[in-house]
Amino acid sequence: MDRTGVDQLHFSTLDIYSHLLDEFNPSLHRLVSLGDSYVQAFQGLADKSDAYFTALSRMGERACHSRSLGDVLVQLAESQRKLTSELEGIFRWFQMEVLQEMDNNVRMDVDYIASSKKHYEHEHHHAAVQERQQRSRATAQDDHRRFLRVSHLEALQEEERRYRFLAEKHCGFVQSLTRLMNKTGRSLQQRAEGWTQEVSATRRQEPRMHSVEVVRGREELGTVPSRAPSPESRSSLGSFSELQGGAGGGAGGGAGGGARAMRALVAHQPSGASSTLLPFNRGELISVMVQQPRNGWLYGRAESSVRPGWFPASYVGSLDEPPKSNVSSNLSLRSMSTTSSQLSQSGSSFQSHAPPPPAPPPPAPPSSSSSSQTTKDRPPHELFPRGTNPFATVKLKPTSTNDRSAPKLRR
Repeated sequence: MDRTGVDQLHFSTLDIYSHLLDEFNPSLHRLVSLGDSYVQAFQGLADKSDAYFTALSRMGERACHSRSLGDVLVQLAESQRKLTSELEGIFRWFQMEVLQEMDNNVRMDVDYIASSKKHYEHEHHHAAVQERQQRSRATAQDDHRRFLRVSHLEALQEEERRYRFLAEKHCGFVQSLTRLMNKTGRSLQQRAEGWTQEVSATRRQEPRMHSVEVVRGREELGTVPSRAPSPESRSSLGSFSELQGGAGGGAGGGAGGGARAMRALVAHQPSGASSTLLPFNRGELISVMVQQPRNGWLYGRAESSVRPGWFPASYVGSLDEPPKSNVSSNLSLRSMSTTSSQLSQSGSSFQSHAPPPPAPPPPAPPSSSSSSQTTKDRPPHELFPRGTNPFATVKLKPTSTNDRSAPKLRR
């Protein structure tokens, strides 16, 4: 080995000692500080977790009428608290076996590495002096080179020893977490599947709630009218092809007492086999035979129906209004029971009366020669058909006036 190789070996050894003193030990000291912050953060998380799952367990204990669901909540909370407690044990081991060991080693290592470097420099200087003073320079050079190789190997071993210590400690930390996951992960997963099945079982036992499709807000429906509207309002009912062909005329003719065409915004599929309610699908064309809703209900006939019936007025709209998407809203048990009772009462009321007469077939189109004569012979349309005048039962209260400006009448 020439002189250049000897100098490179010497400077490489000094570089290893400088790296351990100036880089490794300060970095290890900062790592210990970060690890302490890590442990403190987990301890805060564990405290919050314990408070949260303690509150969850108390809520489960207060479940009076849902005992099975309450038991699931209690078991969930206990399992989570047990898992957090075991994690706290692992972090205590991490703090004692990793952080404290690193902190102790970095304090002692500063003096040890500094003394090792100083000893090496002293021996190197002594070997160089002997090499210059001895008569046999070849033997002195061999001893000096051998010393440099051994010192460089020892410096490398010192560096590897410190990094091996750092890696082994953290491998132990990861292995502790892995053992915990293998110990509790599979059993916890099986228990979680069982809890999920118990919760699903309670869902299947819930009473079925009727759903009402909301169109233009929730509209309160009264009792279904006890009878069909007057046949007079159905006399001008035409075929659906005529209504579709003259939608504007149908809508305008409705104001005069005839049927008007409207479109179903949502589907109406009444439960039960009630013959008084009209079923139809969304987007279907409906011929409405009454002009104003009665207790929130309209009367008419759908394309797919062979008989007329009652349906909620909010379920239909004008022909220009597109059908709306179905929006299901679960009503409360009280409102649904009220509606069901009303429908059952209305159904019994309908059954007590004779079924409404079917609508007459559309009249044949008149010929051009007899159209004028038919118009003359048609009876005038009644504003209020017999028995439907809303003012017939109005009773006026007698009034008196004390107007002094009125003239005095002498009888």
